[in-house]
Amino acid sequence: MWPRRKIQLAASSAVPGISGVRAVLEEIQLDYSMVEPTQEDLSREFRENWLDKPFDGNAVQVPETFSPVTELVFWPNLQEENSLREKAFAKGIKVQSVESFIHNLLEDNLIIWISEPAVLIDDRPLLLHILNQAGFEPTALWATPDGKWQCERKEGVHWLISESWLEGLMEKNSLGRRISNDRGNAQAAWEIRENQIDFYRSQDRKKFVGHLPRWPKLSEEEAAVQNIAICIDLGVSWLDIRLALSSIWKNERMADNLRWKINDFGWNVGACREELSAP
Repeated sequence: MWPRRKIQLAASSAVPGISGVRAVLEEIQLDYSMVEPTQEDLSREFRENWLDKPFDGNAVQVPETFSPVTELVFWPNLQEENSLREKAFAKGIKVQSVESFIHNLLEDNLIIWISEPAVLIDDRPLLLHILNQAGFEPTALWATPDGKWQCERKEGVHWLISESWLEGLMEKNSLGRRISNDRGNAQAAWEIRENQIDFYRSQDRKKFVGHLPRWPKLSEEEAAVQNIAICIDLGVSWLDIRLALSSIWKNERMADNLRWKINDFGWNVGACREELSAP
């Protein structure tokens, strides 16, 4: 029996982006250990090799405490990179860079980049919140306000990733099958009015989708509106969007027949889109 896959991640803990890599590895439950790039650590890590262990039938006889490394993933441009790769090759261990590992991990997925600072609802990105409500079940990797990285794994084909992850290491447009939120090819549009935001399914604004109240935090409004437009482009129904966002206005009720009056809005049961009279 071959040993289970185990990653040896060779990188400095101070490298930007490495915390996100570790968060992904932990969330997808891929066994790994991390070694700082020093000769002493590298020599100790590769001291034993499961390929050298004696066979008994189909089983590799190894002590229960021995956890073999089957794959080396290294951060590029390490001072000890050449020595590290030579040691791994000599032991028959698969070697690849972080770039290759991430490309292979995401090659069959659709990538949606989360602009930063991200708009959060219950400590999770707005995009993740809406798409989960709509049943897309995306995987998400994002930076929390305190600078930590968090990953949430689901079964959908979409990955939501903070734009700062792997910045300077690789081109984000090269990851996955396509970039789902490329606004250059987007169809959804919006218009921010005095008291509401209107959304359309086409850039010429001929296909009205619905409207929402102005975003509670004006500093987040532009990013929030872009996130909602991405969801429209992905085919999320307006009902799912409204339901996902209803908790934001906890003291208000939202529906198609919601109408504004000056800076307030109200609810007219059974109404057919008529304006509410002033109080």
